[in-house]
Amino acid sequence: MLSSRPRLALKALLLLASLAMLGACSANRLAYNNLDWLIGWKVDDYLPLTGDQKDWLATRTRQHLAWHCRYELPRYDPLLGDLRSSLYDNSLDADMLLQGQPRVEEAVDRMLVEIVPTVSQLLSSLNEEQVGELRDNLQEKHAELEEKYIRPDLTVQHQERVERAEERLEDWLGSLNDQQSKRLAIWAAALQGHNQVWLENRQAWQQAFLAALERRGEADFEQRIRSLLIERERYWTPEFQRVAQFNREQGTHLVVDLMQMADDRQKDHLAKRLADLRSDLQALQCTDA
Repeated sequence: MLSSRPRLALKALLLLASLAMLGACSANRLAYNNLDWLIGWKVDDYLPLTGDQKDWLATRTRQHLAWHCRYELPRYDPLLGDLRSSLYDNSLDADMLLQGQPRVEEAVDRMLVEIVPTVSQLLSSLNEEQVGELRDNLQEKHAELEEKYIRPDLTVQHQERVERAEERLEDWLGSLNDQQSKRLAIWAAALQGHNQVWLENRQAWQQAFLAALERRGEADFEQRIRSLLIERERYWTPEFQRVAQFNREQGTHLVVDLMQMADDRQKDHLAKRLADLRSDLQALQCTDA
């Protein structure tokens, strides 16, 4: 289970990422979808560790969280402040969000750079049985995602995409009005086929990862893991590369349009959520691991 500190940090970072790009076809989402288990948050779902490995990982995770609290959380405060102030002066536009996207990607990359040594050392310690179980669990998860996101026909995929996005948005804005709901449906329709492209890309990355894992005893293993985590676009499929920028722009314009359609009640709702999150982050006490 995540403690309150990493939950808040991740919540803040993902909020900024989702507002910048609701299309969620970016390096950020690719990183989190593939790597959540690598940084000790869902590791038990994929990989059976020995007692010694768990103890070692727990110590390293505490060190990473201390680093993140001390050096990364202060970076989120001005981002949240800028976003909140833009709600009422109509300064939130597509250019602002697109220009802010690199700041989010840089935050993701700083976190990944921080954990590379831990990830590579943990993976280097795995035995053949553990690697086999990891491979089986990744394949099982792929089958689950295929059943959930690919098997339904495109009409169902479209409706489910709308429902997922609407649920996330209403958490921050409150209930959407009719105009916003229609705009959301248009966005979802523009992403037809996105599920297939996303899942194929996810699987391609995992295949490259498993290939690297087979060479975990070699001297350049850490560099291979670093490349997989930091240089993610090198492992994108051609189709994913083709649609990534399109989906990013679609998501950005959707957020801008929804905010332009927002009434005072929705703006107040979002402003309060941002203020509460900002206060929670500011109240955290960073301690050395």
